[in-house]
Amino acid sequence: MKKNISFIMAFSLIAMVSLYFFNEYRTKNLVQDFFDTDSLAEVTHDISIIDTERNVKTIKKDSTVFPTLLNLLGKLEIKRTSSTFTYTGFSMIIYYNNDLHVIYLSENGLLTYNHKTYEIQNKKEFKKFLDIVKKEADSKS
Repeated sequence: MKKNISFIMAFSLIAMVSLYFFNEYRTKNLVQDFFDTDSLAEVTHDISIIDTERNVKTIKKDSTVFPTLLNLLGKLEIKRTSSTFTYTGFSMIIYYNNDLHVIYLSENGLLTYNHKTYEIQNKKEFKKFLDIVKKEADSKS
């Protein structure tokens, strides 16, 4: 009887740990999982981009590039990784739902959010997104 209880407890523990890691390291949609919404457009006020020289470019909601940027951001698929994040890109501050969300982006396809590192899975969409971010960061305010 003791063996059965020990086996059931061990099996339950293994199942819970497996479910945690399966959920944590599966491919997710960046917008749905970070912001708990399907669309950022309704309650996102603006997006600020900070480059490596600490230049800040704010993209307001009425900007022509704003919907494109949000659309590409909504297409990004991410997966948790144990890779080391090195800051060689941009920081994005998204003012969403009266709260600031900071996402650190690396040009090699890694991002950090809430002290966790993720790898972007769809590189083609990320390249388009990164091109717009770079263009906006390089333009004069």
